[in-house]
Amino acid sequence: MIKKILLLGAWLCLAFAAPALAEDFVWVGIDYGGSAVRSAVFKSDYGLNFYNAVTGETLYSSGPGEAVDVRPEGGGFAAAGKFAAEAVDRLSVQSVNKTPITYNSSAYRGYFFLRREGGAMGVLNPLPMTQYVGSVLGREMSASFPTEALKAQAVCVRNFVLGEKGRHDGFDVCATTHCQVYTGIDAEDKSTVAAAEAVSGVTAKYGGEAVPLYFFATSGGKTESSENVWGYAVPYLVSVDDPYEPKDLASHYSWSVTLTGEELGRRLANHGYNIGTVTEITVDETTPSGRVNKMTLRGTGGSKTLVREECRTAIGSDKIYGRMFTVAGDGEARGLMTTAGPLWDGLVLTAGGVAHMAGSSVISAAGVGEISGSTARGASFTFTGRGYGHGVGMSQWGAYGMAKQGFDYIAILKHYFTGITLE
Repeated sequence: MIKKILLLGAWLCLAFAAPALAEDFVWVGIDYGGSAVRSAVFKSDYGLNFYNAVTGETLYSSGPGEAVDVRPEGGGFAAAGKFAAEAVDRLSVQSVNKTPITYNSSAYRGYFFLRREGGAMGVLNPLPMTQYVGSVLGREMSASFPTEALKAQAVCVRNFVLGEKGRHDGFDVCATTHCQVYTGIDAEDKSTVAAAEAVSGVTAKYGGEAVPLYFFATSGGKTESSENVWGYAVPYLVSVDDPYEPKDLASHYSWSVTLTGEELGRRLANHGYNIGTVTEITVDETTPSGRVNKMTLRGTGGSKTLVREECRTAIGSDKIYGRMFTVAGDGEARGLMTTAGPLWDGLVLTAGGVAHMAGSSVISAAGVGEISGSTARGASFTFTGRGYGHGVGMSQWGAYGMAKQGFDYIAILKHYFTGITLE
């Protein structure tokens, strides 16, 4: 809290040093903590002003295109032959005429704010929200998507910032996948900038409060409820049917991958689970949407039960794109599983006939139970599935399909986020 107050004070002091933009700002962490830097090179086509961010004192004004290499010195900063401010622990870098600033070869809008972090420097980029959204949008969704899909994504980007403030100490969001990927001007496109401007100020709310809106690539036909991914229920993040994704275009709408037991063992070991070569996989539980919610892998050195998102991330999201999958081994199949125990037959007889699928109640020698999955055995395993990503919130390819069918961004968002309002 103290650091946030200091940052606010620094910004207020900065206001008299250079004109501040009226629109709400988002503070983005570019380099900080473990990535804090010992050299930060800035330049701008029309020159830069370097300020003591606490007092507003001008420390240096550079010429057009002049590169200024700022480094930590003493308890503050210095740029060789230009300025030394060893007792200044907060520095602001602003361009003349609000033109873009190049930081270490990448161009950004807004300002830069440097803070001392031990013997290094944390680099933050405060900029107007709409400009931030226009850049992030170019990384999170293809600029060629229909306008209404881009606008829906732009609201998601903005709401993520509003709903997740406080995730980082001293700034709003970072520039990586931990928050949202932000790389400055190089990600902008005319279509992303236009979409960001079109919904500037539009906020999605639930129960009167701004809430984070989550998204992913492809659902495979049905989205997922938050409790089956993160372990807690969120009323506006519930599973909905998703018939809009174009099956022939959507990223990994259908997919299949075969992995050997040895490779599965290596991948699990990289995640901290050392069970040797995998010889058997049991799907223990699925969600109502059809996603694997619990899966046990048995190997030559032990076994591991994975739950929720670990069912894909522990093996690797580069291979297991989503959790809506089945598993088959190249060895003897062990048949279906019930909550009462394993069924050793490949097929079971129910009141409705022969059953293959999860969700049917059966009576077996093990007792009465729900069919919840199957066990695969062998030296290699084939995962066959649909969808790409965690499945919670808005499908980006679903938004594409809805926009192509004439739905506007409001209808798109209200379809994927149950009970929200847009203000």
